Amino acid sequence: MVLWSDEAQEVMAGDLVTAFAYGTPAGGAVAIPVSPTGLVDRDAGIIGVTTSLAFNGKLRHILRDPHVAMAYHTREHGFATADDFVLAQGVATVPLTPSPEVLDALKPRIERYLGAMPTGRFWDWVLGDYLDNRVVIDIAVRRMTSWPDKHAVGERSVSGTAWPEQQPAPQETPAKGTGPRVDTRKLHGQMSKLPHQLLSYRGADGHPVVVPVRVAGHSEQGRQGAAGPVSPPTPSARRP
Repeated sequence: MVLWSDEAQEVMAGDLVTAFAYGTPAGGAVAIPVSPTGLVDRDAGIIGVTTSLAFNGKLRHILRDPHVAMAYHTREHGFATADDFVLAQGVATVPLTPSPEVLDALKPRIERYLGAMPTGRFWDWVLGDYLDNRVVIDIAVRRMTSWPDKHAVGERSVSGTAWPEQQPAPQETPAKGTGPRVDTRKLHGQMSKLPHQLLSYRGADGHPVVVPVRVAGHSEQGRQGAAGPVSPPTPSARRP
């Protein structure tokens, strides 16, 4: 059983927007925005997130490798007020069919975070797939890590499995080389405007890791990032 602090509990129970990360066959990790609507059971050591069965690519990846992570990185939405950056890592269980009972229990929670849902013949048809064709992914938490600052600076607190001391193993070199596949100048311009910039990667023990970064520059080799506050960028903190 992984126990976590009251501050981490407040963050997980209150954040509306989080980053959910899962592994890829190439050995990387993908982070996507989700709204877990406070799905956290502290006594059972479980957190949750809902997803539509239409996103079957994501579900296939999780079924292949159930090691996942959830990063609670912003207080701009929801009800949490603590400054902590919280990273929960664990093992996901993916149901293959929706449970009407579980989905019915979700509706009051969804309305608390997203507001009352419109009703009527049209809206029942439009939202039917969203509300009924969903599953709840349960994540048994194996490690809970929090930093006292939203930029993940300062001393971290770890509950559960110890943070691995070794560095993640390098990925295999792609067949087409390691050069950028996109216009790095254009992408830098788009990313630098975002209020939240996150980096995800596969940790040494197989669990995805999500950390806040800031885009500090770009070149023909790719983008440059640095840890710390997203803005303003400081040249002294740049690194490849």
